[in-house]
Amino acid sequence: MRIARPELRGDRVRLVGMSFPMPHGNRRVLTMLLAGTLLSACAPSGTSDTKPVVGGGGQASIFHAPDVTISPSDKTQGVVPDTVVTVASSGGNIRVVSVLENGSTTPLPGVLSATQRKWTAKNYLAPESSYTIRVNAIGPEGIATDAISTFTTAGGARLTTDALPGDGATVGVGMPIKLRFNTPIPAELQMTLVNHVQVKSVPQVQGDWHWFSPYEVHWRPADFWPAGTHVTVTANLQGVDAGNGVFGYANWSSSFVVGPKHVSIIDHNTEMMQVFTNDQLVNTIPVSLGKPGFPTISGTLVVWYTAQKVMMDSCASGIECRTWAPDYYKEYVYWDTAISTNGFFIHSAPWDIFAQGHYDYSHGCVNVSPDNAIFFYNYSQIGDVVIIKNTDRVADAGDGEGDWQIPFDQFANSGGAATPTPRPSTSGGI
Repeated sequence: MRIARPELRGDRVRLVGMSFPMPHGNRRVLTMLLAGTLLSACAPSGTSDTKPVVGGGGQASIFHAPDVTISPSDKTQGVVPDTVVTVASSGGNIRVVSVLENGSTTPLPGVLSATQRKWTAKNYLAPESSYTIRVNAIGPEGIATDAISTFTTAGGARLTTDALPGDGATVGVGMPIKLRFNTPIPAELQMTLVNHVQVKSVPQVQGDWHWFSPYEVHWRPADFWPAGTHVTVTANLQGVDAGNGVFGYANWSSSFVVGPKHVSIIDHNTEMMQVFTNDQLVNTIPVSLGKPGFPTISGTLVVWYTAQKVMMDSCASGIECRTWAPDYYKEYVYWDTAISTNGFFIHSAPWDIFAQGHYDYSHGCVNVSPDNAIFFYNYSQIGDVVIIKNTDRVADAGDGEGDWQIPFDQFANSGGAATPTPRPSTSGGI
């Protein structure tokens, strides 16, 4: 800052081109005034010292450096991680705010108000961390305030998240986004948590969240994803309170792309499966579904994974676990495409080719010939749609297949809305 040098000329003092009368016969007063002017001009920038400057009307005006208020205040310890950092200035415009976790070079993002008098952080804080805040504000007379504040945050247990689809995956048009947490999220915190997870896509689609349990929440589009959609999930969970002393320790993001539209339709009345790619029929496959007492689930399902072989054990399906029981089995089954999370597959069944296309013979799975099983195994991608019609058992959340059975206008339930209790899960069978 350029400081003008006062000059004494006769009975007047000049400062930056302005002058005022010197009191007659009192040079001591002049000396004190000049000393005060020089001292205040040399005060460090950013202090709240007053600045006497002579006005053209002969009256001395007192200028102040702008006040700055920072929250959390300086040297505060044990700050809750979901605290929102704010900076306010009552007498000037905020020009710079830097909130840095010690050891990081990436400032906490924030938003400056239209008046430039308040800055608000957009993200929460990292648990068990130290922060330094630096602020620069300037008043209307050009006098600046520089402020520094430090604080530390409290710790807590760590929130972890398992997410599907994985980063870089290619999925089918029916794939929901699934987040599963290592701790139950209380109902009153569920809305806050999902508000910190953004789903963006090109092209943009409508969608929403549904809590299937306190541990698991899904996002699905209103209709199937358009083929070729690029999706990014951004979870700003750092500092988010998950309840019971558990906090998010970091943010994360992942992206996936939607592949070709694969929709397969299985009709129990005809015992046939039609396979469509981008709405064009590419294959028709004879099938055999669950016999009486072992119905195949119906509804809009999706492919969850494929496995070249799976050990199928009737004991895990609720069938009498004795080798002489009429429906007992325990053997490897090949070319398996999972269409539920509890044991329903489309798989190779060379033992009942005679029944395929004609009548029910399986214990719940969709049985096809070895050649057709290999075709479908190689054709399928996670998230492909499989629609099964006209069986006696409609799939629900108990089968891990609630996403597309719930009408979209009833899907959103963040904030503790009740989820219908599914019936006990019963596994599919060979």
